Amino acid sequence: MNPLRILVVQPDPALSSSMVSILQTMGCRVEQAENDREAARMLERSHFHGVVCLVHPEDPDILELLQFVRRKFPTVGFVVQMLEPSPEFREEALGQGALAVLDPPMSATAVKVVVAQIRQKQHAVPAVNASLISSCVSNTGVRAIINPVSGWLVGHDPTLRKTLELAENIIQIDTPVLILGDRGTGKSSLAKWIHDRGPHSTGPYQECNCQSPSDSALEAEIFGILSPGPNGEPLLRPGQLEQCRNGTIVFDEPQNMSASIQQRILRFLQSGEFQPVNSNEVRRSNARPIFTTREAISTLAQRDKFRQDLYYRISVVVLKLPPLCLRGLDIEQLARHFLGSYSRRLGKPVSDISPDAMRILCDHGWPGNVYELESVIHRGVILAQHGVIQSSHLVMMPSASQSQARSLTTSSKLQNPSIKPLKESLAEPEKQLILQALEALNWNRQETARVLDINRTTLYKKMKKYHLLTEDDHVEGIMDLA
Repeated sequence: MNPLRILVVQPDPALSSSMVSILQTMGCRVEQAENDREAARMLERSHFHGVVCLVHPEDPDILELLQFVRRKFPTVGFVVQMLEPSPEFREEALGQGALAVLDPPMSATAVKVVVAQIRQKQHAVPAVNASLISSCVSNTGVRAIINPVSGWLVGHDPTLRKTLELAENIIQIDTPVLILGDRGTGKSSLAKWIHDRGPHSTGPYQECNCQSPSDSALEAEIFGILSPGPNGEPLLRPGQLEQCRNGTIVFDEPQNMSASIQQRILRFLQSGEFQPVNSNEVRRSNARPIFTTREAISTLAQRDKFRQDLYYRISVVVLKLPPLCLRGLDIEQLARHFLGSYSRRLGKPVSDISPDAMRILCDHGWPGNVYELESVIHRGVILAQHGVIQSSHLVMMPSASQSQARSLTTSSKLQNPSIKPLKESLAEPEKQLILQALEALNWNRQETARVLDINRTTLYKKMKKYHLLTEDDHVEGIMDLA
């Protein structure tokens, strides 16, 4: 088996050394980049199987790099190791297509799982056309579309059915489509499903993130740009409209486009024509445009914050995806779908969810929608023992009502005598981290100490403190202390 090539992105070598050591221990070939720009250059020059970024949640560049990798290198697994906890950043990164987002502290076991996911991604066959989409017919005759790759469109909710029925009716009609829905409801999944079953299914499919910090960069990305070549000759770098001829282009959050870009998009929708930046040449493209957003563009148009004529053009067909909290029994169906998917993907025989765990799932508010549910079940499969996900294996973001209840009961919780002292509370996470590292490295104490960046004597003392020593460890520990 060929070793995976992983690019680790982090400007501080002291922070990245542990991740590099863990990956190398698992047989990966690792290279490092100090920032997103260097990472982009290295990705352009060499082939990598995965990118691992160690970031603070306030770092804005990481999401731009994520979009670049998804657009240019769709087979590369993009992993984020957060250095500080942030549910909002986790949701944003997963929402933009990260393969995994790992919470602090760094866990050798979690990295091992991610490496397996990256390897599996390399062997996955790309989803194309109707062969990868199955449909089931309910007793009422309304078809509920099931995407076996993501599972986001699984369900029998009446609102979802209505949306999917309309989508199926317009698939073969080459017209713009506007998909509305909260973050994590599956807008990208629905756009890809329309492409795979439409007349342009054999052509390219690209997503354009309209939240670019630079108007000029976004303009060049969409329409292409004419610039001087190495020897001064004019060189045209094609944009996404050019690249997506006979295919589909998805504009995500188009309300972030500047007025000038909106004007150029309107011209393209009206005539199929566009001009690259710095060029007078008129070019044509038959790319099918799909627009996805979580904002009410109609309201923005009424307030003159979005071109009304453009809104009328893109809203010929509007598909609305409901939030997960309003989909009732779909939550259980989706949970079991993801359970089967991740148990197969991870090679772990987890076949059921306990009644208590399922009750928690159905009662949760799901602010992150289907993305969050998928992440929760993924984590649950990793943590599950004896083939069943228990309530203790579920880790979820607090919903708005839960956050409000938490704030109302803060004072009473502070008086709760069951709260443990800080030193005692911190001991359990440390024990779990040491145990995870030992298991991931086959109880090799020397490698574990190196990965955890502590000496063997300290590791021995902590193993003794947490009752993790075997008879052989006792003998070896005495030699270390001598």
